[in-house]
Amino acid sequence: MKKQCLERKVRPLLIGKQSAISTEEKNSLTFDNIVGDSHLIRQALEQSQRFASSLANILILGETGTGKELFAEAIHNESRPDGPFLALNCAAIPKSLIESELFGYDNGAFTGANKNGSLGKIELAQGGTLLLDEIGDMPLETQAVLLRVLENKQVMRVGGKEYRPVDFRLIASTHKDLQTAVKNGQFRQDLYYRLNVLKVNIPPLRQRGRDVIILAEYFINTYCDDRFSKTKKLQLSPAARDILLKYDWPGNIRQLENAMIYALNMIDTDVIAPRHLPDEIIDSIAQAGTEVQISGQRTRGSKVIQFGETEQTCSLREAEQTCIIKAMIKSGNNIALAAELLQVSKSTLYRKLEMFKAQE
Repeated sequence: MKKQCLERKVRPLLIGKQSAISTEEKNSLTFDNIVGDSHLIRQALEQSQRFASSLANILILGETGTGKELFAEAIHNESRPDGPFLALNCAAIPKSLIESELFGYDNGAFTGANKNGSLGKIELAQGGTLLLDEIGDMPLETQAVLLRVLENKQVMRVGGKEYRPVDFRLIASTHKDLQTAVKNGQFRQDLYYRLNVLKVNIPPLRQRGRDVIILAEYFINTYCDDRFSKTKKLQLSPAARDILLKYDWPGNIRQLENAMIYALNMIDTDVIAPRHLPDEIIDSIAQAGTEVQISGQRTRGSKVIQFGETEQTCSLREAEQTCIIKAMIKSGNNIALAAELLQVSKSTLYRKLEMFKAQE
């Protein structure tokens, strides 16, 4: 009987989505919540721990899904644990609203404004930390106002007439190259140097080696329900591990988390095999020319040339080889299962594999 695995509220672990985390759990996030043993992630951890003791601005750089917010929260809880931690995603707020969200507004500031006004994120972060996520998407006009706040330690609400003193720690994060943005006139140079005091680079998952397996096993143990774990501990097959290590993970840890949730809901055994992984991962491995283990030999996936403006085509042999490689990957090198997926006999599949071997 197919066993179902359920999503449960979990300890956040280098994942970008934390909306379900309670306030109490957020306040308990520390560097211990960051899992991984690669040199690059340990380097980022060591830097962040050192920087936490300073009150200087911190700039966290990293691709989407690498866990920049978790690093920011860990730094906050190491330095200002008694104060609030607030985050504002600059890319998610409309240009017309970002200043009122960040700086607050007074009565009559704009049509529909609350008659009592509203505190902005900067004032709400008093005594704590404010994370400005994706600051590279902040409008230039807003950047100018933020720069004045950082220089003068005062904020004036939108529509207001007086400056209010503020005390907060600023952490900014982005997946963009801010130096290039400065050169292109998309980001203020003076604000860049104001933010770029202490810099932390979060490595993408594809550069973290066997951390991929450590994280995958963490997600497996986290998301699998109690009924499943009581029978036998789930594990990744050697072929599945090989694929996870070879995949590029453009969506980083967030994508790996989703892939493990998918696999847990596809399995009918105690072992996660390649056939349980999302098709996008298998397709990428098969089409990218990545070396994989096929029936006792190392074989490279065949690049599939898509029809498009260049009018390029691939040979029938290349298309056939790609399909067979994908089937062998998904079946975990099980000839019978691969033949079933391809809807051919086992003898036909054996013959094709020998033919491809002879042609290499």
